[in-house]
Amino acid sequence: MGTYLSKPITDKKSHDIDNGWLSCGSSSMQGWRESQEDAHNCLLDFDKSVALFAVYDGHGGAEVAQYAAEKLPSLVKNSLYDNQDYEKALIKAFMDFDDSLIESPNVERLIALREDNNEECDEEEEREELNELYEEAKMPIEDIILKYKNKILENIEKNKESEDEPSSSKESHITKSVVETNDACGSSSSSSSSIIVKDKTNVGNGIDGCTSKDSTAESSSSAKVNGSLNDETENSVGESSEAECGPSSSNGQNGIDQIAGTACLISEDSEDDTDDDDDDDDDDDDEMFEASIENKLDDESDSDSDEEEIPSNSFIYEDDDEEDKPGKDSGCTAVMALLVNNKLYVANAGDSRCVVSIDGKAHDMSKDHKPEDEPELKRICKAGGRVSSDGRVNGGLNLSRALGDHNYKKNKELANTEQMITALPDVTVLDLTSDNNNFIVLACDGIWNSLSSQEVVDFILERINKPDVKLSSICEELFEQCLAPNTLSDGTGCDNMTCIIVKLKSKQKRSRTDDEEGDSEGGECKKHKSDSIEPESVQ
Repeated sequence: MGTYLSKPITDKKSHDIDNGWLSCGSSSMQGWRESQEDAHNCLLDFDKSVALFAVYDGHGGAEVAQYAAEKLPSLVKNSLYDNQDYEKALIKAFMDFDDSLIESPNVERLIALREDNNEECDEEEEREELNELYEEAKMPIEDIILKYKNKILENIEKNKESEDEPSSSKESHITKSVVETNDACGSSSSSSSSIIVKDKTNVGNGIDGCTSKDSTAESSSSAKVNGSLNDETENSVGESSEAECGPSSSNGQNGIDQIAGTACLISEDSEDDTDDDDDDDDDDDDEMFEASIENKLDDESDSDSDEEEIPSNSFIYEDDDEEDKPGKDSGCTAVMALLVNNKLYVANAGDSRCVVSIDGKAHDMSKDHKPEDEPELKRICKAGGRVSSDGRVNGGLNLSRALGDHNYKKNKELANTEQMITALPDVTVLDLTSDNNNFIVLACDGIWNSLSSQEVVDFILERINKPDVKLSSICEELFEQCLAPNTLSDGTGCDNMTCIIVKLKSKQKRSRTDDEEGDSEGGECKKHKSDSIEPESVQ
């Protein structure tokens, strides 16, 4: 979830630009987060009759998002783009950019961006502490005491909530098991992943916990995960237990319906974890997914067989000393809209979102990629990964597609499109017409976690046709609507926020402007191009 400031930073960086056929407003706000990790592009004159817009939501640092804003638009203009195959051009750009992040010159650029960001964060923290001291110097001593008393109570409340919520990083009384995968998670073989389930009920982002019961199955140090699409009623589980699991589903705004039998999280009753064969297991497995992440097989004391080989679909780490390099331990989501005349192409990897308003109705141009969704879960399992009960991959990311995050992309036997986390975007195409109620919205999940697609469209519709309204001001109002009053909740409204609103101008106005541009190449469009040729980056 990340750490939060004592009070949100509500300063907004906003821009409004327009040309002969489009108006665009963008804004970003840091909010409760300790740093701003979003970036975005607004290129109205990306090419002749072509505009490009994008939002990048960083995690683990801002550097990948910032570098994407610098580099990714230029990669869209590839040979496929020249052949007007815009869908494949966007896919190629995403994958080429992601592959390039581990190349030496680009790694150096990412390191430089991270160092600059860290310096800015340190300076910002110092300014915040200094301002707080100045404010306290003017306060009565009673108010200061009350202030810090409230802070203590707030921290206590946070700790209570974190203890109550299931977490992939917290250990429970439930015994952990070495998991064996079946067909949906690759070929049947032994893996060294350990699964912990806090509760046996449906929790987190939709993966059901599993109950266990006594079985006459032969004692083993491994268990099975039900990853097939069929309803398997029995799975052999080590430690003389049998696991049953419910369906996987997504509870996001535009997720998929529940599909039974997608994953199984292994658990045991605390009363039944004293079997003779388990005496030495608990001491070896201290953290969830530790074995899978560190590529170590635990030595079971009761096993008569020799140490098992790592299966071909296991998650393999190499160069452990470089795992903390930017682009490996950091990444970003990316949603990009390419508007070619009146045809919109949207490429998305992650849980940022593009929505189009058509006659006041919200149309999702992208689907949030969550680990618990059926196709995502199947790919993650096949690559040797695991999804926890709260929807996190190997206890880390709570999304399944992103640029960067190469610590999740090290299975050398798989293509880059088949890794646990992949940069492969979905591409959606739509024909647009200019209308007062038609517009495009791109935003990070800091918006979509607070409001649904239709709620955002309704919010904008109430304001977009007012005289002399700035589109960026609508973005700013939207942030205030989504911003949480405090950080005591589940994190909704506490994230960075970035939003872009694009409106097509009426045909009559566009035709007049097009005639003017036809008379002179150095007209209004070219002038705006010089203003917006460089991608905007928000740090």
